[in-house]
Amino acid sequence: MAVMSRRRSPLRFRDLMSIERIGQVSVSPDGTEAVYVVARHDPKKNEVRQTIRVLDLATGRSRVLTPGPGNHRDPAWSSDGKRIAFVSDREKDLGAQVWVIPVGGGEARRVTKGYGGAQGPLWAPDSRRIVFARKVVVSSAYDPRRKNLGEPENEPPRAAVFGLVNEKSTARVADELLFRHWDSWRDRMRNHIFLVDADTGRMRDLTPHNLDAPPIALGSDRDYDFSPDGREIAFVMNPDGVVARSTNNCIFVQRIRGLEMDGEAECVSNSEACDCHPRYAPDGSCIYYLAMDRPGYEADKNRIKAYDRKRKSTAVSLERFDRSPHAFEADGAGGILFAAQDRGRVSLYRLDLRANRVRQLTFGTTNSLFRRIPGSNDLLVGRESTTAPLDLYRLTPDRGIAPFLGAGDAPDWIPRDAGAAARRLTRHGDVLARVRMNEAEEFWYPGAGETPIHGFLVRPPSFREGKKYPLILLLHGGPQSAFLDQFHYRWNAQLFAARGAVVAMLNPRGSTGFGQRFSDQISRDWGGRCFEDIRLGVDLILRKYRFIDGNRMAAAGASFGGFLVNWIAGRTDRFRALVSHDGIFNAETMAYTTEELWFDEYEHGPLPHTNRRAILKFSPHLHVSKFRTPTLVIHGDQDFRCPISEGIGMFTALQVMGVPSRFLHFPDEGHWVQKPANAEVWYHEVIGWLMKHIERAPAAARKQGAKRSAARKTRARGPRAKGRNQ
Repeated sequence: MAVMSRRRSPLRFRDLMSIERIGQVSVSPDGTEAVYVVARHDPKKNEVRQTIRVLDLATGRSRVLTPGPGNHRDPAWSSDGKRIAFVSDREKDLGAQVWVIPVGGGEARRVTKGYGGAQGPLWAPDSRRIVFARKVVVSSAYDPRRKNLGEPENEPPRAAVFGLVNEKSTARVADELLFRHWDSWRDRMRNHIFLVDADTGRMRDLTPHNLDAPPIALGSDRDYDFSPDGREIAFVMNPDGVVARSTNNCIFVQRIRGLEMDGEAECVSNSEACDCHPRYAPDGSCIYYLAMDRPGYEADKNRIKAYDRKRKSTAVSLERFDRSPHAFEADGAGGILFAAQDRGRVSLYRLDLRANRVRQLTFGTTNSLFRRIPGSNDLLVGRESTTAPLDLYRLTPDRGIAPFLGAGDAPDWIPRDAGAAARRLTRHGDVLARVRMNEAEEFWYPGAGETPIHGFLVRPPSFREGKKYPLILLLHGGPQSAFLDQFHYRWNAQLFAARGAVVAMLNPRGSTGFGQRFSDQISRDWGGRCFEDIRLGVDLILRKYRFIDGNRMAAAGASFGGFLVNWIAGRTDRFRALVSHDGIFNAETMAYTTEELWFDEYEHGPLPHTNRRAILKFSPHLHVSKFRTPTLVIHGDQDFRCPISEGIGMFTALQVMGVPSRFLHFPDEGHWVQKPANAEVWYHEVIGWLMKHIERAPAAARKQGAKRSAARKTRARGPRAKGRNQ
């Protein structure tokens, strides 16, 4: 265990808020500079401020590019390297629009106008046109040419969009699914891809359909790309009629002349599973993209497919490689660089297209983002760990290693970070230089069926040998997700540990980065092997780490982790406190009130009207009679993934059973608590609830402990000796 002893005070919430968080990154075409977004969170003002900085990739020096008012994000270099496009809301009455600023200095200039916002600008190879995405109203009731509905550049009133008889009404009307998503109502808005002339401001909607492009879900960081000659755009769109029950994101290509479409868009995908992240090869010969194999399954393994534009045929790579890439770039030298979750981290790899062979370029480090640096073999990466917020590094890979995909401790033959050398460029994490934290310790143990299970453990900053500590067990969401060695802002292990508890994070069945079969084993078995993995993990922790007090344990989780907490509440009373955030309580009602139906239909089988017994197999609401553990229930009113009825139901059940419980309700939050003021309340309530129940041993345990201590002292002294010392 590495203890960072020179750091002085435990992590506090205000420390968390003082960190400038790095967001989107774009590297200049000549490889000398990069632009990146930093976000500052202010709980007192309850606001997040985003700015863009320019970073010298040789010296690490940086400067602010957008010092003016508003929020600025999504920076993108022009192909000639002379201008940077970005999205800004500096003109509040116009909302988010695409702006352009000269690299060498000068004023920024707004390029777009109109309602629906803007996101993800990308320059054409001619450095004149920009493609971007925005929302538009697609409704038979709304005709922008009717003067009483306002001009097309203004967002129309809701009553006009829905064709309501009274324009003062706030009613909504739904005639089909999906009518709301994540944390917002769709209000008959669609995502569309636009092309704009950066000099004249002339725009064209390239996807004028009653469909979403980019897709509303299951996409990547950017789901459109220009061909090298600028005459074609590849983009992602789900053509199915009921998107709520489909993962059929497809790759389309649209020929263009200037700003005009040249013919109809053509679908080049060859399956009904999820495809995304199209990228043209540097020579334009093919389109690479991420592709799943099983329709309806959002957590299937990604392969990399290559669509040959001339032959109109598709080749598949990484079919046998047991990791799932989530981002990639062609390196221009016959290879593809990609990132994938790997054993509790994010590793970088290179696929040699000619040899169809993969080399692992990093090992044991979390590389949460990467960009290729033109003119070199280096990469710009964003690195983080449980003790270090994300900063940018210049990475020089070695030749790499044969991918290590096994379970258990890493073998000795693997060199440090697979031989890669990293040089730190930014130092936004230095604000924590005087904060005392302990590195996450890694462990493995046999879970259900002797399957190896991975976990992390973080000791409190004040840890001393010989002292007993309470345990907080964190449970991740997903379920196809994972705890990584990363600096997580919403479930920060160090902030939990700072109050004097040991924090454990397990990656049970369903977790990603441990092979596709391991991820698949959660589906239709939510309360089975996964729950057993967790039970066995707690047993292992108590045996292995004798400084943990088994009488003072608590568990907390969100989303699927919230479901696990609710399931635990009806299965065991070994924990003294629980926290359930946005957890599923009644699987039957959840199936009909969540918005992405494909998820429930794959995870639990057909919907309850044809599959009720299977749906109810792992429903916590059927075990309310066994609820005994004090529980804090948290829910956001705008959570449409796990609707608030789930949280209200859980809290009501606890109250009916007379179990000490508390309901924390956020009317303006969705599935995640994102506003700084609400985040402060969340941490205060969650950690306060847990420590209230586990900070001190229960009276009976303290009494028994005192008896054992007295007995040990008596045995140590032995019988009294006779004589002058009597």
